[in-house]
Amino acid sequence: MYKKSEEKVRLIFVYQVGSFWPSWDSLYTACMTDDRFEVKLLWIDDSVGDKAQMEYAEDFLVEKQVPYEPFSYERVMQYHPTYMIYQTPYDKGHRVDSTWTARYRREGIRIVYIPYGIEISDTAESRYKHFSLPVVLNAYSVFVLSESMKKEYEKYCINAKAVKALGLPRFDALRREYPLSDVLKERIAGRKVILWKAHFPKVFVENGIKKQATPDLDEYIKFVDYIKKRQDIFCIFMPHPKFADATIDLDLLPRAQQILEEMNALSNVYIDRSDDYRNSLTNADAIIVDRSAVMIEVGALGVPVLYMYNKTYNEPMTEPIQKLLDNYYQGTTEQEMEGFCDMMRAGEDEKREFRQNAFRECVPYYDGKCAERILERLWLDAQYDEPIGMVCELPPNARIAVAGTGHISNYCMKKLEQQAEKSIEVVCFADNNKQKQGLMFHDRPIIAMEELPETGCEYIVIASDKYYRDLYLQLLKIGYTSDRILNYDHFIILTKYEKQG
Repeated sequence: MYKKSEEKVRLIFVYQVGSFWPSWDSLYTACMTDDRFEVKLLWIDDSVGDKAQMEYAEDFLVEKQVPYEPFSYERVMQYHPTYMIYQTPYDKGHRVDSTWTARYRREGIRIVYIPYGIEISDTAESRYKHFSLPVVLNAYSVFVLSESMKKEYEKYCINAKAVKALGLPRFDALRREYPLSDVLKERIAGRKVILWKAHFPKVFVENGIKKQATPDLDEYIKFVDYIKKRQDIFCIFMPHPKFADATIDLDLLPRAQQILEEMNALSNVYIDRSDDYRNSLTNADAIIVDRSAVMIEVGALGVPVLYMYNKTYNEPMTEPIQKLLDNYYQGTTEQEMEGFCDMMRAGEDEKREFRQNAFRECVPYYDGKCAERILERLWLDAQYDEPIGMVCELPPNARIAVAGTGHISNYCMKKLEQQAEKSIEVVCFADNNKQKQGLMFHDRPIIAMEELPETGCEYIVIASDKYYRDLYLQLLKIGYTSDRILNYDHFIILTKYEKQG
């Protein structure tokens, strides 16, 4: 329903990670200078899970002179925003439940998500992280790179209707200049600059076999020796904050630490650990990058790009991204890294025109106006009243079944057991694993998914990120309507917190 209003649209940026700032930088700036909007930035300090990237989040805001306030439910509700823009999609992984998106969606606030990275990987793990995490499922709007990327959401995301292809603000910012410091310029002393952007060593298990999705660190160690010998080039090494963090695979940690230590000792190397990577990125003469959203941004810069991957596992990429990678130089070994640097030193770049054409196809909205388009869409959408679109209250003594018997189910039950008063009853669990059917879990029977309609349960909770889409479609097929299907984050919010509005 249309609701013409002369009031400003109130918007909250929910901030946690300094290095993710470029993902919304130009949008934040545009909001601050647009009289139609009123803006607050709230910093979540009470983080959970992986905190390595959040360690200096407040320092970043102070350095950038960005006004902010600590996040609290009371502050949000007093401000009464139309939109909350979340910086990361990991409610359970990054935030305490009092800050989860489901809580604020329930209050009628529209959740907005702009990917902090870019949906590059096309693995099963990446698909659920791109398309099935609670922030994406709770979003009123998800803004993405292109129409091609929107089609990826349409294939895999239950909430694809929320997706708008207007471009990403991170590309607006690349059209500006980011000067290097005078101290660093003096160290470079006119030499060619290689930017080496390294993701943290990433390991996963497939069919019981451990695989590494990032390049072989032994090859990287050999490349350090090349840099040591080539004093006519200067290397800016930009490791992921978790590159040598204790959370990475313990077999790889010593080699990651060795790379950092040896690079730190070299006079022709600067290790850039700053949260804003754009100064180094935009002043490089050539770039070496592995799996990272930055590997898309580098295509905008007009310099040679070498994409490194592991020779034992070439990670599949989403179709829009693969087309761009096919026009980068690629390698798996130190010899290819060395050859790339020698090519740069000689001023050669035979892929330049192909790379530029591929970038224009991959990133069609590289016009500096992504933030402008998003802001206009937010303003127009704010003129319409729309239903919340989620269950806001559970009836007294509601009968609940939980789909899934993994760690998220266990997490849900522990949360429920912490509540002094329980007005709902978890009747049973359902699982597609036949070996689990007939067993007990939290003193309740595990049944087949097809048996759920016979239980008389009013609501089904999907307790899975990884299999959310499959379970959701399966529940629709056996007769449940969408208003009877709850994600686990909804379940926790509904049973723990009262609705204010």
